[in-house]
Amino acid sequence: MRRGFSLLCLLFSLSACGSSGVRQSSFAAQGKIDPDAPRQTIQQISIKASAAKIWSLLADPQSWPSWNPSIPQTSAPYVLQNGSLFSYNADGMSIHAAIREYIPLQAMAWTGDVLNFHAIQTWTLSPQADGSTLVTISESVSGFMIGVFFSQAQLETDDHTWLVNLKEAAERLSS
Repeated sequence: MRRGFSLLCLLFSLSACGSSGVRQSSFAAQGKIDPDAPRQTIQQISIKASAAKIWSLLADPQSWPSWNPSIPQTSAPYVLQNGSLFSYNADGMSIHAAIREYIPLQAMAWTGDVLNFHAIQTWTLSPQADGSTLVTISESVSGFMIGVFFSQAQLETDDHTWLVNLKEAAERLSS
């Protein structure tokens, strides 16, 4: 039993090695997710608020716990920019992230790691003629045995929850 556990630990550590981080960073810097990742989702929501109001929430990870109950804790610098490092807790896991694309009021992308899993999350804000903003979240998740630990349905539910919570908070700010 102990030998099997040691082998599993070795496999986990080896799976985190290599060029995965460089590949993830490259995609994220272009505002893209990993097209080969086993878990991917793209979702949108229309929010009756300006891109500036939405951005003020999204680009401030320290405020996330106040409007997104699925993120109970964050640690982030007061001002985000390309290369900023931050962390947040979600689903009982501490995710260590780095901003890879940061275009104020328009787009942001980060890579995040927890254990041997690697994620890219991108956000795009598109102002609409009626004064609303179309918000798109794209996310990919990869890693050794991801299918055992994290389902496609869970990824879709988590990102949908982000969007709904962001919508509620931004529309409260706008009213």
